Order: sequence, then C-alpha cells, then structure tokens
Amino acid sequence: MPLHPAPEAPDHHLLITDDGTPLARLRLHDDDGGRVATEVTPLPGSDVRRLAAQARRDLAGARLETPDDALAGALVAGGLTLRRAATDMRHDLIDVPEAATLPAGWSLAPAGWDDDLAEGLAAAYGPDHPDGRWQPSDTAEVRAMFERAEPVPPLLPASARVVGPDGRSAGHVLAAGPVPWTADVCAWILNLGVVPAAQRRGLGRALLGHALRGACAAGLPRVGLSVADGNPARRMYDAAGFRPVARVLTVPLPAATSPLSSFPTRHTALGDTTLCFAPDRSDDSSNL
Repeated sequence: MPLHPAPEAPDHHLLITDDGTPLARLRLHDDDGGRVATEVTPLPGSDVRRLAAQARRDLAGARLETPDDALAGALVAGGLTLRRAATDMRHDLIDVPEAATLPAGWSLAPAGWDDDLAEGLAAAYGPDHPDGRWQPSDTAEVRAMFERAEPVPPLLPASARVVGPDGRSAGHVLAAGPVPWTADVCAWILNLGVVPAAQRRGLGRALLGHALRGACAAGLPRVGLSVADGNPARRMYDAAGFRPVARVLTVPLPAATSPLSSFPTRHTALGDTTLCFAPDRSDDSSNL
C-alpha cells in the first residue's frame, strides 16, 4: 500500500502513487473497528482527480474526512456520497460560564441513559435535522459507552441529564475525553440534545455550560465538537465562545473500487449533493 509515514510528522501519513509521487497528507485512526482517514489534505500541485482515484484504491473501505472542497467534489463526481459536511470547533476554557439558573422544577442529574432519552432524541432528530433521524444504532452506541466503555467511556464530570418536573429525562449532554480521534488533547461533546417539548427554555445552554465546567474540572485544556452545516445550534456554540478550527467533509469509500483510469473528468459541486446523517452525532438538536 503506498502509504508512508510523513517524515516531519510521525502521526501523519503520505498517500503516494506507484511512481513515488506524493499526493496528500492524512492521519489514520480506528473508530469502533472501522478505519478512518482524516485530515486528508492535498499537497501543493496535486491533481485532485488523481488523488481521489488513488484514495479509492489505497484507502478502500475507510471513512475519508477532508477539509478540501475540491477533493470531496472529485469523489462525489465519481459516484460517491457526501455523507456529512460539518465544522469542527474548539473552546479553550479560558472564559467558562457560571452555572445557569434552570426554570422552576428543572434540574441537572448524573449522566446516564434511559428510555425517556431514547424516545426524546428520536423525536428531536427528525427527518429534517441536518444529521437525519436518530437511529437504533445511535442508542446502541450510547448504551455501549455507559455499559462497556466502548469505544470510549463517558467523561462523567462533563456529562449530565436534564430532568423535568415530572422526574423524566428531557435531554442530555454526553462528553468523552481525552479522545483518540483528535490530534489535540481535548474533551469531546458527542451529543447534546433536548426533547422537543422542553426546548426554548435555555436547557441546551445549561447543558453546554455544564460540559465546559466539567471538562475544566477534569483538567482538560479545551472542549471540541462537530456541528453539521445547517444546524441552528451553531449560533449557540458561537455565542458560548467556540471557535471554528476545520471543515470536515465526510465521504465513505467503498471496499470494492473501480480501476484508476475509470474516474470521470467531470467535477461536481458539493452544493449539488444530498447530505446524509453522520456516523457520529457530535452536534445537538435544534431550538435548544
């Protein structure tokens, strides 16, 4: 496989053609048993069509994540699907908000998972959400974190449920950290959601503030998350002091690839593609 460690960055690899031409820099990591090629960045002068074809061959079966619109467009032009377009963000925990006063009868409770959350998040993540519907596989992944610490355990000081006057869970923030999929050391907000009937009460902001304070108390230097294009929660993150650090365009690569010479010459604009839900839900539901 023409993947070689990058001499100046041991945690990165170079994608190189059979004739020795370097095309891109990337990082490889495992996500719950699946291979991820992240930060796939074309090198200066690289032909993105050639890079797209090489990636399909040498990274077959991986989830490719790139900040480069041209590379993602070339993959889409070859018949692949742009699974998700998002922005990675960071909060440096320099200005951490004080605990918010919740509406009467509402309170924060220790992190966990129950049927009320599963039902509520299924309602919050409807067909019009930028990340699509909440799936049974999402519930299974959250349960695995709490029950088996797979693929990572929850960061309990930065995670919590919000409970209503009726004693039922009405939302949560779920964080982990430090996490293996980022180059920097940080806590990561995997999910933040509030059930539709409890939205517009400031509960999402309260949960977000709890996560920031909890990550700070746990000794982590920053908090990261990923928010999908079109998610209104981006405004809340901006207001809370998160800063954008990278675009992330996700294209799953098929295990079976076509010959390199068959890649089409037409370029497809990313705006013409349909976004599907991401393999991870690192942003929150709208109208928090």
